[in-house]
This record gives sequence, C-alpha cells and structure tokens, in this order.
Amino acid sequence: MKSIIFIMGMISACGPSELKTDKQKMDTAQTESPTEAEPVGIITSEDCQQIDIGDKACNFRLTDQTGKTWDLYEHSGQVIVLDFSAVWCYPCQLAGDHSQTIQDEFQDDGVQMVTVLVDGATSGLGPTEEEVEYWANSHGITTAPVLQGSREKMIDSQVPGATEEPGVTGYLLNAFPTYLYIGRDMKFYAGHVGFSEEYVRQKIQEGL
Repeated sequence: MKSIIFIMGMISACGPSELKTDKQKMDTAQTESPTEAEPVGIITSEDCQQIDIGDKACNFRLTDQTGKTWDLYEHSGQVIVLDFSAVWCYPCQLAGDHSQTIQDEFQDDGVQMVTVLVDGATSGLGPTEEEVEYWANSHGITTAPVLQGSREKMIDSQVPGATEEPGVTGYLLNAFPTYLYIGRDMKFYAGHVGFSEEYVRQKIQEGL
C-alpha cells in the first residue's frame, strides 16, 4: 500500500524532535460514547485507520473557533483538506494565510478546508481556545473551521507493546504542517508534509 504521507522536498516544515502522546489520555478519549456530540478526538472503529492511501478515515470531533463541535463524518460527500498545524510553527502560519483564499475558490465544488491545531504556542502543549480563535482571526479565516486539537486526541501513540494497529487511534504525524486529503467517499487519496499553495490546489483538483 502507498503510505498516506510522504516528505516533499524544497518545502519548509516544522519537525519537533518528539511527537509523542500520552497513551492513557488518548485511551480515555476513546472511551467516550460516539453518540455524544462532544470534542473527543479520534473515534475508532474496525473499518478505519489513518496510514495508507485508500484507507477510510476514522471519525473525529473537535471544537472549532466558534466554540461548536465539528464532526468529520457530518461532511461525508465533500472533499476535505486536513491541515495539521501548530501555533509555534512558522511554515504553518504561512499556510494559514492561504486557507480562506483556497476555501473561497473551491467552496462551490464541495471542498472543505480544515485546520487542526495540534500544538499551541509551546511545543507539546495543546492550543487554548483563545489561540484557536486568534489563529482564525489573524489569518482571516471565516468559513473554514480551525479546530482545537492536541497530541493526545489526534496523534497515534505508538507506545511500546501497543496492541492496536498503527494509525487507528490517531494520525502518524512527524512534522507540521501535514496535509491530508479525504475524498467524497471518506477515503484518503493524498498526503504530504509542508505547504505549497500551488501543490495544495493541484491535490484538491485531483479529488474533484
């Protein structure tokens, strides 16, 4: 199978030395009932994972910049672009400047740009509500959700001795920003690390 993420040359990205999660916190998040509309992060099931092109994405719920819960599966039928970023990451900030422009261009085609902030201003610490709201406002984002994520909720723990398959409890992220593209069938069709406005547009066109 083709891996969902590949490294793009000549495109800057932030790569912290460690992108680890707290396994216990992630397990707690997974025990939330999927019928509860709460921002629980990744919701696992037997028919989904986040590791190869063609995999069905697992559902997730996070809070957006308006304080509402955003549910991935509620957007089935759209082409979804997931931008995993961090507030402290300069290339992520550059990418954020283009999110609304790209959203405006492709909105009528059923495309949804989504920014998932995994870290806040400090590496390893999740963003605050204020940081999520500031990110949206400072980048002029109005119709593309900016979500309050965390490493515990969104990154695969991969701790020694783990019994789960990799890419089930979270995403295998190694750097920021990481872009993943989900087709109208909720399956991944592309992914890359780093930002290029032209390349993002090209990948969106492939999913239309």
